[in-house]
Amino acid sequence: MQNLLQFLRRNFHLFLFGVLQIVSLTALFRYNSYHQSIYFNTASEINGEMLEWRNGVLGYFNLKAQNEALRKENIKLRTAGTENFLFFSSDTFLFKNREGVVMFSYFPAKVVNNSIHRNKNYFTVNRGSEEGIAKGMGVMAPTGVAGVIVETTKHFSVAMSILNNDFKLTPQINNTVHYGSVTWNGKDPRFVQINKINNYYNILEGQEVSTTSFAKYFPKNIPIGRVKNVSKAKDGKYLNIDVELSTDMTQLSTVYIIKNTFQHELDSLEKPYYNESE
Repeated sequence: MQNLLQFLRRNFHLFLFGVLQIVSLTALFRYNSYHQSIYFNTASEINGEMLEWRNGVLGYFNLKAQNEALRKENIKLRTAGTENFLFFSSDTFLFKNREGVVMFSYFPAKVVNNSIHRNKNYFTVNRGSEEGIAKGMGVMAPTGVAGVIVETTKHFSVAMSILNNDFKLTPQINNTVHYGSVTWNGKDPRFVQINKINNYYNILEGQEVSTTSFAKYFPKNIPIGRVKNVSKAKDGKYLNIDVELSTDMTQLSTVYIIKNTFQHELDSLEKPYYNESE
């Protein structure tokens, strides 16, 4: 305590100068409009530069994550079909074959409404018939299958979600086509099920599940998810397979609506012969 008092005595004039300086500066900026404006302008500029720097740093890391997602998405699009080339226009992705015929077109859209807690779930996107969207077009998120368009208006479309027990899709597992069906049991929105696959197939946890060329709403190799659980059905003939979705349907935001150039032709041809189609 005595040392502290001695220190204050030795530096009394320095402390007094500091206090008087603060008092004088406070009086100067408080009662002088000119200096007050300089103070606030300077403070605002410094504060703005700090916020800009902070947002720039945060934006850099966010941009890195966005670029990584776009990179992965573009890789998936480029490798969706080995017989196709990928072309870009202002807001549409196009797959063309080697003769230059457009096979698939991808229209970016935003999800404006989405349900996940019903047995029959749907979501709404902000593209409609005025932009060429029609019933029967597939919808995918950047990470995989999301649904199929079932109704359109001029500016909006409603899609049947993969979380809908009327949704059906023939899958391939680990690049092997299996004549089962992807469905949803209405329970957990993170998982769908595959039914009617014979139990003699060696289906393992972790294997990738994706679309096949039979799913005319989607190109081949669009991700659906990965095998989570495998068990034998009660009849002993088939397997019960749970698939963890690659797309988080609870966070659905940006999607791509897929137009198959030859879908109408296929529908017209197959209608007399097939009761169900994908």
